[in-house]
Amino acid sequence: MSEPGLSPKYDRALHVLNRCAFGPRPSDLERVRAMGAEAYIKEQLNPASIPIPRELVDRVAGYRTLHLSPIALFVEYQRPVMEARRSAKASGRGRADADTGAAVAGAAKDARVRARIVMREAVEARLVRALEGPRQLQEVMTAFWFNHFNVFAGKGLDNIWTGSFEESAIRPHTMGRFRTLLGATAHHPAMLFYLDNW
Repeated sequence: MSEPGLSPKYDRALHVLNRCAFGPRPSDLERVRAMGAEAYIKEQLNPASIPIPRELVDRVAGYRTLHLSPIALFVEYQRPVMEARRSAKASGRGRADADTGAAVAGAAKDARVRARIVMREAVEARLVRALEGPRQLQEVMTAFWFNHFNVFAGKGLDNIWTGSFEESAIRPHTMGRFRTLLGATAHHPAMLFYLDNW
């Protein structure tokens, strides 16, 4: 299926899937060849018109932390870390025995480990959508804009806000107006914290 002036080995469907998606998945090549590259591109440019399979919707919905607001994430995952640290400092100043101090420090560590679920769920949801989602161009653009408007998950509160940043500031605006995307990313708590504007 080559075009005039191109080598016989040129496959437009493969080219489109490599550019507008994360490469071909099983049956993608046949589908794009059957519908035509232009029709596929037009479809991908309007992601709301592409239905998401129920099992993918359910799987993404299962990532509970992905749908929490930055405030809810702070209350559930950062406040326990802060309280454990405060308790550790208070017990260190008092005449508490070594076992009490170690127990409080252990509680702070447990709270930090528990907070890692937020980043894990954000990464898993991104991978699941990229691998199984039919809105491939939107996923490619989400990855592009997430990389462009990056925040460092290892910096303080961004470890619990990075998933929310992608979900609420980037993903809804990837196929829309740049100004709207810029405003959403600039005002999200993850970006404000990352740029030391908090």
